[in-house]
Amino acid sequence: MKIFHIVSNKEWGGGEQYVYDLCQRQRKDGIEVNIICKPIDSISKKYEEAGITVYRMPLGGALDLKSGWQLGSIVKKAGKCTIHAHNFKDAYTACYARKFSGRKDIQVVMCRHLTRPGKNTMLYRWLYGQLDRLIMDSQISTDAFLGTNPTIDTKKLGIVHTSIVVPENTVPVDVRTEFNIPAETVLAMFHGRLDPEKGIDVLLDAVEQIKDKNFKLVLIGKGSDEYTEHLKTAVSSKGIADKIVFAGFRHPVLPYVAGADFGILASTVREGCPLSPQEYMSQGHPVVVTDNGGQREYVEDGRNGLLVAPGNANQLAEAMSRLIDDADLRQKLGSQAKADFNDHLNYEHFYAQIKTIYAD
Repeated sequence: MKIFHIVSNKEWGGGEQYVYDLCQRQRKDGIEVNIICKPIDSISKKYEEAGITVYRMPLGGALDLKSGWQLGSIVKKAGKCTIHAHNFKDAYTACYARKFSGRKDIQVVMCRHLTRPGKNTMLYRWLYGQLDRLIMDSQISTDAFLGTNPTIDTKKLGIVHTSIVVPENTVPVDVRTEFNIPAETVLAMFHGRLDPEKGIDVLLDAVEQIKDKNFKLVLIGKGSDEYTEHLKTAVSSKGIADKIVFAGFRHPVLPYVAGADFGILASTVREGCPLSPQEYMSQGHPVVVTDNGGQREYVEDGRNGLLVAPGNANQLAEAMSRLIDDADLRQKLGSQAKADFNDHLNYEHFYAQIKTIYAD
């Protein structure tokens, strides 16, 4: 099998890492993988350093026939293969390439990682007809897409929850020692982009409500200078500077996650299948998450984590308090979280579903 993944972003992020991990797993199966990307060294070199063949193209989307022609020439010589796009813009390039190649033994698969309504313009209707499969990352993403009644054969749709690669024998970072946190202090953690959509302001409001409890909240990640300064000002004005650690960017982040007591995702927007809760679950930690995205499809309130309403600082503070005050509850929820991750959320489970879709 030969697979061509199209990656058109200008910066390395979660989508690029998703493709990187998938390529590495496919290569273990003896599959020949290739990357189509823009001529941007920060993207292409990461794949090339892993030994993956990279082709550089403009990747301009629906009106970019040149990239379609270039890719068409490549897949025509490659023979039977799969072109895997990771957004609708790149799906146009994939479909053009198949047309220009003149081959009928090329399939076009697309993954969608957004929770947005489907479009129904003439160009999109054409594209829906060309796709062989459209893989959604959650039921909530699927419902949002279908909410506008796009003219696509629903038999082409599949749902595969995105997963994470967990290295064997992850060694936890001693977060308490690094940030001077006493052993008896409960360690809560958020990691990800510092952005209003992640509900950081709500999280700080919640911390203010329970600032008399014995805990620290470690914030791992980066945001804009303006927003980061806003957060630091808020921390000072709320009198919670002794509760918050701005840890900045950390890579790899999983060893830090392993060193926490529980994790938090307070997103105020719907996310299709956020991965940060899975990272805590994989390390046997419970999570407090908002119930407005795909995370509610694998985090069950009171079983492997706690669910709260988005934007509700009172509920968030209450859930955090429960985990801060009750070590047995943290152990119970964390153990179940790890069992659930190992059972049906792990990367091999995800990959098996992707392979089935390719085969179909």
